[in-house]
Amino acid sequence: MMYQAWGPAGQTSPIPSVSINLRTALQWTLTRNPTLATLRQDIPVSAAAWALASRFPTSLNPTVSLTLQPWTFVPAPGGGGNFGQTLVNIQWSQPIELPYRTNLRAAIAHASYDQTRFTVLQAELTAMVQTYQLYQTAVYRRDKLTVSRALVDFNDRLVQTLQRQVAATLATPADLVLARVEAQATRQKLEIATHEYVAALSDLRAQIGIPQYATTATPIDEMTLPDATLFSDDDALVRLALTARPEILADQAAVVGAQQAVALARAERWPIPSVGPVAEKDEAGVSYYGFVASVPVPILNAGLPLVRQREAESQRATVALTQTKQRVAAQVLAVLVKWHDAQKVLRETEALVAPVRAETTRMEHLYAAGESDIIKLLQVRLRLLDTDNGWLDALWTVTQNHAELLDAVGVATLLGSLVQNPEAIPAPRQR
Repeated sequence: MMYQAWGPAGQTSPIPSVSINLRTALQWTLTRNPTLATLRQDIPVSAAAWALASRFPTSLNPTVSLTLQPWTFVPAPGGGGNFGQTLVNIQWSQPIELPYRTNLRAAIAHASYDQTRFTVLQAELTAMVQTYQLYQTAVYRRDKLTVSRALVDFNDRLVQTLQRQVAATLATPADLVLARVEAQATRQKLEIATHEYVAALSDLRAQIGIPQYATTATPIDEMTLPDATLFSDDDALVRLALTARPEILADQAAVVGAQQAVALARAERWPIPSVGPVAEKDEAGVSYYGFVASVPVPILNAGLPLVRQREAESQRATVALTQTKQRVAAQVLAVLVKWHDAQKVLRETEALVAPVRAETTRMEHLYAAGESDIIKLLQVRLRLLDTDNGWLDALWTVTQNHAELLDAVGVATLLGSLVQNPEAIPAPRQR
């Protein structure tokens, strides 16, 4: 089936579309979004670095040296000289490092791996929340377009009715002019609503990131009120965010890695000795066997500057973690204020919809019975339009605050509140 877009002249134009629900949009974002797909490649790279750090470092491989001097000239007493035997020197050198340094390097790489995983998880949560926001915005713009289109249809019918009444001298030409002006004004609002809906669809399609649906995906779900009971305890939400938000967990992993780097820098202040056997045969044919040992002398650089640098980096990571926690707590509390206020506005706005709609219906009956004029009817219809738009605005604000709150708390289990039906995601259907 084709999606019918409202054209500039009030006519419909067919646009091929693929209808998707919210669960499908979230799944496609999680599995197909190009940014996430690229970011996930950091995980195997970090895992390989962890595996590498856990292995024996190549710098500690043994070294074999061979000195071969096949041309040895021995001076003779009367002058001249003779060629002697070949001089051979073979040496095997093995650096010896205490095992815990490898453990420290592995711990640093493991912390980096955890940091990468939590960073990717944070990006996934943020992307899903953004998809939810963009999906709800597209639905909101679609519903706003529906309201504008309904008003245009009403005004068009009113103009046709007045034309017949003027011809029958039951209405004045001034009433007809007023109705025509109002119809043109509402049609202009329809053009704006259509543009805003197209823009919202474009943002949603770009977020999903699937080329074949970049111009065809359209939402089919209705705007629904999020479950407010999930966010009734402000203090519990702050504690939950401080213990489970991936951004904080990534900073905690960075602190662990920085602390292990300090320990490694302190351990590396102790030089690594090299020992091994040596064998030598001189030009006289005498063979020598023994051991050789060497060790760097930490005089010019004892490693203390590196320790101080690592300690400064550890302090920086600790401060970053503290500031992240403070920022997250402040963000959750600030969004909660918006969330509670949006809930209040929605309740107040929703209470006005039914009475205004009832009074509008009553005014239409009065106008049809000749007991009211067109000016009053148009005024009441405009108030109904304002009320419907106000209710949509309030509901959309609640959904956006809901998304901001989920992003602030950053808990994957709460993402289930984005959709109402926990069943499997259905395949997209054409309409």
